[in-house]
Amino acid sequence: MIEDPFARTALWSKRLGLFAVPVAIIAVFVQRSGRVDFQPALTALGAGLVLAAAAVVLGLTAFAIIWVRGNRGAGAASTGIVAGVLVLAAPLYFMAQASSLPPLIDIATGPANPPAFVFAGTERTPRDNPIAYAGEMSALAQLSAFPDIQPLRVAQPPDEVHSLALQLVEARGWRVLDSGYTARRIEAVATSLIMKFEDDVVIVIEPDGSGSRVQMRSAARAGDRDFGRNAERVRGFLSELGAQAR
Repeated sequence: MIEDPFARTALWSKRLGLFAVPVAIIAVFVQRSGRVDFQPALTALGAGLVLAAAAVVLGLTAFAIIWVRGNRGAGAASTGIVAGVLVLAAPLYFMAQASSLPPLIDIATGPANPPAFVFAGTERTPRDNPIAYAGEMSALAQLSAFPDIQPLRVAQPPDEVHSLALQLVEARGWRVLDSGYTARRIEAVATSLIMKFEDDVVIVIEPDGSGSRVQMRSAARAGDRDFGRNAERVRGFLSELGAQAR
């Protein structure tokens, strides 16, 4: 009895899918190590995503061939598709989120006059994003996309709010560059969980009558968009600070 031939596309789907997994993992660990620039790590991750996408396309093609011709290889095609989807899942999720957001990298509670970074500039390299705020177009894009991000007003005096804000910064594990007790300002570096992308954060507490007004800014050091993470960070931090302040 002659066996049905094996679908070559199924074999290649499996090979590319299984190869995409370590390529993507290595790219993530290279970025997390901090030993190379952002761009090479991103290029390596992109290569893994291309391999994963090819594995899914070849796997689906293999299933079509198997259906029409009766070839073998369903197991290999399934392996390739599953591996490819696993690699693509997270990036596709973030891309879907980003599709509805403007390409922002710098979010501030007062985009018309955002708090300035002082200490963060000493850590940024020429290959990083500029430390200066992008300007009017960025401010208008933020106001359209995130109208809820506004300065926080609380009844507590500035010194107490500053101490509470510093506690929240430390609880989040952000690396403090300046605690600014005299000026009531805090500069810190927030690091993303998986890829270890670094974002600079500045928090300024100002007198507001008998209470305080809190301004905050969060900006990505690298990349041309932040997928909404800086807005999420500012919104989450001020929400928790407002809940804890009197």
